[in-house]
Amino acid sequence: MKIAHLIPQFYPYFGGAEVCIHNVCESLVKAGHEPVVITTTPPPEVKAPFKYEIIHLSKRTGGLFRHAPLLGKIYLRNRLAALQKKYNFDLWQVTMGYPAGIYSVDFFRKNKIPCILRCCGDDIQKYPEINYGYRLDPAIDALAMEKYPKFNGLVALTPSVKKEYLELGIDDDKIRIIPNGVNVKRFADSKTIAVKKKVFSELGIKDTEKLILTVGRYHPKKGYELIPAIAAELKEKDISFKWVIAGKAAGFINEKFPEAASLGIITLEKFAGLQADFFSLPSQGLVDLYCAADIFVLPTLIETFGMVLVEAMASGLPIVTTEAPGVTDVINHGVNGFKMQVGDTHAMADAIANIFHDREMASKLSSAALNEAGIKYDWKNVTSRYLEFYEDVISAFKNGNTK
Repeated sequence: MKIAHLIPQFYPYFGGAEVCIHNVCESLVKAGHEPVVITTTPPPEVKAPFKYEIIHLSKRTGGLFRHAPLLGKIYLRNRLAALQKKYNFDLWQVTMGYPAGIYSVDFFRKNKIPCILRCCGDDIQKYPEINYGYRLDPAIDALAMEKYPKFNGLVALTPSVKKEYLELGIDDDKIRIIPNGVNVKRFADSKTIAVKKKVFSELGIKDTEKLILTVGRYHPKKGYELIPAIAAELKEKDISFKWVIAGKAAGFINEKFPEAASLGIITLEKFAGLQADFFSLPSQGLVDLYCAADIFVLPTLIETFGMVLVEAMASGLPIVTTEAPGVTDVINHGVNGFKMQVGDTHAMADAIANIFHDREMASKLSSAALNEAGIKYDWKNVTSRYLEFYEDVISAFKNGNTK
């Protein structure tokens, strides 16, 4: 099967969506299929030794969509036509509904090519309080309502995303819930005393201190501004810890909260450690960081899925997070983690402290998280669900079911 993955951003820039597509493509190659990634990210200086092909469109494509949509649509249509003629793809999967999905779907429909959409954040969800979501713009919302239902299939990462699709008038039978995945074995291999000592040494953390970990790029929706308040409460409880926030622009916390360092907060924007591995996703340095931690905390306001939660589960970490959309579908309160009301810093501090003081509880949460990661989120299982969906969409398309 020849599958095209159209995604605006890709290597060497990676977030949850990009990591997902990379791992799905790697798994597809192993299964004998031919995936190709098509992106507007400029070619990197060092070519990635991935097992699938990456094609780079003009980096100005996104700007054309926003400032000259007609020109952007013409450019994209011509490039897609040339690629389809060259590769004869059986199916296209578009990651990001706006602008990529909105401006490509008419090409697929006109040329009778099966197509799937995978929304993964602000292209589908809305959070007016922090001005989050493209669909807060009435014009974009109208386009989403018109264009998203034209896809032959839609991937929902969680039931929360499926609900958003349904509210746009998309048929239930077009939607398939497929979560993000994780390479459980990679995390298991790094869960060693040697790795923990290495990470603690690199970060200057004492053996007597606990390592609290938060992972993800800085964004208002992540709730990182709440971390200093939580850390201050933990200090008052006489807990000895360092809190690492790892992700792009994490240093913003230091700028906004000068007291962050005195509260034990460490921000990292690069975390490859002593072993730089640029072609494993997530990087080995990040995997080691997860495996060295004692607990994972995510004070988020809203998530589409929460890739970092699954990575933390694969690391066997007790998790403290919120009852935010997206998170509620991944974390089962009291089973594989604890969920607090969004913004309740006092409750989060209490939950963290309770986990540190109750080893039996921590062990129970850890075991449940690790077990669920292996059963539900291993990439092999996730990719098999994508393949099944691809086959179903192609079969329905051939049988004339192209609504």
